[in-house]
Amino acid sequence: MPDDAQRAPRRDAIRNRERLLAAARQVFAERGADVALEEVARLAEVSRTTLYRHFTAREQLAAAVFEENVALIERRAVELRDADDGIVTLFGFVLDQQRANRGFERLLSAADLTWLTELSARTIAAFEPLLARGRAAGIVRPAVDVEDVMLAFPMAAGAMADSDRAGRPEAADRARTMLHRALFTDPAD
Repeated sequence: MPDDAQRAPRRDAIRNRERLLAAARQVFAERGADVALEEVARLAEVSRTTLYRHFTAREQLAAAVFEENVALIERRAVELRDADDGIVTLFGFVLDQQRANRGFERLLSAADLTWLTELSARTIAAFEPLLARGRAAGIVRPAVDVEDVMLAFPMAAGAMADSDRAGRPEAADRARTMLHRALFTDPAD
């Protein structure tokens, strides 16, 4: 009989974790990353004890959502691998994730650098084949490389934060269009 360290998680524990991540994603998107964690537990329909059994700190919960976002990027990249404009679609997908997860940067600023570097490498690896295909199709500007695409994301995050502070959501949309024009030859979506 396996000991506790080798035993697979119970189905209800897996379900509760998934519900907590979905609730965190929704609550953080609607009210920011500073919302009370009890709100996350309430929306997930689990107790505070269950929440803290899975995530002992807000940063840990944000990190789990962030890691799940990277997995979503990877899956979406695989779905788009045969599309000439797949990089454009994936770029928009990541920008939409950023918009929905504003405030995570601050929570993740103290995260383990090795972990963040690994997630960054996974994101780059998801974009690289789409970049090559988009370049071959003439959709990616000739001088653009994967580092340029990655640099666009913190630029977009900064624009979103500035537009939130100024109460001008259209500024984030303008920044998105400008970044799109800098990277791609097709009109912005």
